Amino acid sequence: MKKKLILLGGGGHAESVIDTIRSKKDYQIAGILDNGKSRGMTVSGIMVLGSDELLADIYGRGIRYAVIAIGSVGNPQTRIRLFEECKAIGYQLPCIIDKSAVLSEDLHMGEGIFIGKGAVIGAGVSLGNGCIINSGTILEHGCTVGSFAHAAPGCTLCGNVKIGDNTHIGAGSTVIQNRTIGSNSMVGAGSLVLSDIPSNKLVYGSPSREVGRFE
Repeated sequence: MKKKLILLGGGGHAESVIDTIRSKKDYQIAGILDNGKSRGMTVSGIMVLGSDELLADIYGRGIRYAVIAIGSVGNPQTRIRLFEECKAIGYQLPCIIDKSAVLSEDLHMGEGIFIGKGAVIGAGVSLGNGCIINSGTILEHGCTVGSFAHAAPGCTLCGNVKIGDNTHIGAGSTVIQNRTIGSNSMVGAGSLVLSDIPSNKLVYGSPSREVGRFE
């Protein structure tokens, strides 16, 4: 019997999440909560029930699973807030993993993670709560990705790379082995990271260079 869940967010990222949930057939989506969409609208055929103010009420109706389907490009604060609110209410936040992803058996995961189509994750990788590993991303052996970080489509993290909390690695970027990127930083799309990057930095280029602070 499928477990019922509520989806938080109805934008473009939600369409990918819905597609993955439907393909796995473990969960039934009871509806979407989205502060920016009108009640009764649909996203990929799923109805918007209202805003996230309904979270406690829906939990009271017996739905125990929630999935945060809001994407983030360098600003995961909404994802963090919703994660904390769901946990305080009592929701479980399952990891949503596309059936086309290739995962090592030696993978360590937190809660509320999304892993998209065609992702490849190697041995000894550790993923923090609420992170997004997007379509086509490769995480080689021993990588660590912090909570609410986002590896955008087509990233490659070579062996033993460490990514801090809340950091965004832009689409198509490559980080060579044994490098560390701090928390709350952003790597621009298509970058090649050859050196460690401190926290709160904005870097871009091939090779990447600091172009500003990122708060």
